[in-house]
Amino acid sequence: MPEERVSTKSSIAQVFMGVIVIALGLSIIFVPSLLENFWLLFIWVPGLIMEYNAIRGEKGLFVPGGVLLTVALALTLGVIFDGFYEGGGWALFILAPAVGLLQLYLAGGRKPKALLTPIFVLTIVAVISLIPSTLSKWAVIIVGALLIGFGVLILLKKK
Repeated sequence: MPEERVSTKSSIAQVFMGVIVIALGLSIIFVPSLLENFWLLFIWVPGLIMEYNAIRGEKGLFVPGGVLLTVALALTLGVIFDGFYEGGGWALFILAPAVGLLQLYLAGGRKPKALLTPIFVLTIVAVISLIPSTLSKWAVIIVGALLIGFGVLILLKKK
């Protein structure tokens, strides 16, 4: 029988996957509490794979990859820190599509200006959503008054 040659890349990938699966099995056996938050891997891993493939040339994967990684970050922080969402962490979910679109904009060769509008709007909404939870009562009133004044200036500006 002729000897089959295995490519170096596939054998390295096979060894890498084998080590990962063994490490996962050992972790589950020796650290049972790991299973409590194991579900987070089902968000992190696809996001990382999409980002990796986007970097390698499939630029369209930046949007879902960026969204998944931002959502995974928000969920992980919610697991680690009690009260993260109540403290304003939920605004990261609004920011998630903006992150993906920004990655696509920065990676794209022709830089379509139409992407900047949803990026800007989603980022502003997320930042404004964070203001009440991160500032004191008086700072919120000042920021609100500044926003009202800025809006009035926009309305009164002559074209």
